[in-house]
Amino acid sequence: MRRLISQIIPTNPVIVASMERAGDVLERLNRDGIKAALVLNPDGSILGVAVQDEIKNLPPKEPVSKSLSSEWGTVPYDASLEESIKNRSTWIVPVREDGTPLGVIPRSRITDTIFDIYETTFNQFKTVLDSAHNGIIALDRDGIITHYNAAAEVMFGVPQQEAIGRHITEVDPESTLMDVVTSGQAQMTQKRQIPRALVMSNRRPIFRNGEVVGVVAVFQDISELESAYTELRSVQELNKELESILEFSHDGLAISDEEGRFVRVSPSFSKLVNIDLGHLIGQTASSLDEQNALISKAIGMVLENKTPVSLTDNSPYGQILATSIPVFDNQDQLVRIVTNLRDLSELNDLKQQVFQSSEQSRRYLEELEEWRARFVATSEVVASSLAMQRVVELALHVAKVDSTVLISGESGVGKEVVAKMIHRVSPRRNGPFIEINCGAIPETLLESELFGYEKGAFTGAAREGRTGIFELANNGTLLLDEIGEIPLNLQVKLLRALQEQEIYRVGGSKPIKLNVRIIAASNKNLWQMVKERHFREDLFYRLNVVPMEIPPLRNRREDIIPMTNLFLKQCNEKYGLKKKLQPEVYQIFEGYIWPGNVRELQNLVERLVVTSSAETITTKNLPPTILQKAFTPQPIQVQGLTTLKEAEEIVERELVARALRVGKSTRRAAEILGVTHSTIIRKMKQYELSGTDSNHNGSDAYHGPNGE
Repeated sequence: MRRLISQIIPTNPVIVASMERAGDVLERLNRDGIKAALVLNPDGSILGVAVQDEIKNLPPKEPVSKSLSSEWGTVPYDASLEESIKNRSTWIVPVREDGTPLGVIPRSRITDTIFDIYETTFNQFKTVLDSAHNGIIALDRDGIITHYNAAAEVMFGVPQQEAIGRHITEVDPESTLMDVVTSGQAQMTQKRQIPRALVMSNRRPIFRNGEVVGVVAVFQDISELESAYTELRSVQELNKELESILEFSHDGLAISDEEGRFVRVSPSFSKLVNIDLGHLIGQTASSLDEQNALISKAIGMVLENKTPVSLTDNSPYGQILATSIPVFDNQDQLVRIVTNLRDLSELNDLKQQVFQSSEQSRRYLEELEEWRARFVATSEVVASSLAMQRVVELALHVAKVDSTVLISGESGVGKEVVAKMIHRVSPRRNGPFIEINCGAIPETLLESELFGYEKGAFTGAAREGRTGIFELANNGTLLLDEIGEIPLNLQVKLLRALQEQEIYRVGGSKPIKLNVRIIAASNKNLWQMVKERHFREDLFYRLNVVPMEIPPLRNRREDIIPMTNLFLKQCNEKYGLKKKLQPEVYQIFEGYIWPGNVRELQNLVERLVVTSSAETITTKNLPPTILQKAFTPQPIQVQGLTTLKEAEEIVERELVARALRVGKSTRRAAEILGVTHSTIIRKMKQYELSGTDSNHNGSDAYHGPNGE
């Protein structure tokens, strides 16, 4: 609001004649608290201004005109304070248009009033800014923050007292507001993510005398809007999915409201009730004709009882199963009824065909069981290498019978995983799978752990006795891990338990019949232990019915990348992360010898996932021991005694695989091995090596661990 000089004139100004005595004038000034009096000539014109402090120096009876200040000036009474302050006089005299003076105002009074007005206006402006929902930041031409409201404080997470006076980059390191100062051009609708909000910002330059002196930015928080938009899209997608389900469902589907009125109907439902789709929408179930009484009855029962209903009846269109299910809201109020119609005619015909062809049915069940077993195997065991594929095939084969299996291999190769897989695909899968590490239990306690004990069998025994591992595994599978650690005196009892399928508890005299499938595992050479008389020969032969050796990870490098991806996926799901590995990390993994085998790989992947701060794990995150040993050339080994032809194939396959990994393309691999490009392609097909699609699209690029 524009303030005028006339608004701050004293209500009782002291205006005196030139001959009035100084004492009388001083008395009036003191009484009214006024610092100066306006002195007029006899004709009413302005003679001057008598100042209180100067009048004191005159004798009381002297005319006041003897002490006048020369520092006065006039301004129109309707002039603004800003215009009046331009008059540099110490005392300001407002005058009317006809020249009539109205009083005297100290210039300091005008200055104080203007300051008060600006202070009030500033506080009001600050209150408006702090009350705004949008964040507002203003900068000067040097990027120093001059205004910063409460909403900006919330969005950027920096308090006002810390933000004002600092450079914008100290509060918002990614800010581009200085671009507006440089260009002098406004930037509208800039969308970006700031520390605590997703915002849309408008930025405009501040001009003074045609020059950019700053910039002001307004930030609108669109997080809720973005969330609502995302939710809307999600609802639209769900609606499309529902429409697709209704359209392509073989069963008839209908959705009714709380009054039984159809709101959504699938084409198959319309076909089964023989009513046009358009006529069904909005129609109540109770209004259906007698031919569809089954549907009316099912929906009516749900409306009445608020519970699911399934009814079967013969209609002119076949035998129909109608199932109606109530849907409730958060207040347990019925809001929808979902009705499913199924034509049982085809199902009954199929049942009849199955019963008429029991042999074909049995074959289907066998095939289904075979596929189930292979699915379990492929989901639990990574077997990209030929060696592990042979292990899995053997495991699937022996899982069908109860023969004892002896799994050998170095520590950490996955003996326990293979044993669990055998159990899960075997007929015993619904029974227990019990595992005991024979090397982790003291020799004095191992017998009671395996066979249990009767009450009072020895000092410290539980009064009620204890069930042993063999009994717990009854009708299931028992894995005896580290079987080579069992002492010789206990091997005799174990042998009897395996042969007779019965045990005696410690301190007991009554045999306990069992039905347990035994799988043994060891990282030691049991046959060498037999020769050294550390392991019974007869027990070895009883365990070694089906020997199964799992090669170390360094001898099946084709499994390294798939296993790495499996463990990476498991860790990401476990910890709710989205970490990924740099391609170079895969290459280092392929070149590492993995002395700890699969267990070392699994533990390293988890360590990298939980300790790396970036989303992409690089070679910088790898332990030094991995980097030092990763590129050590590994010899190509032929395990055991084999034919010369098989040995040649093993060496040839490994050489081609290594050349592909190093060369990154089939042509480069051919150059490394000194053969033609077609030879590499032929060998890849022969040994089932992946990595080229040159026969399809002309590319000879080798696809690495990420398929890139």
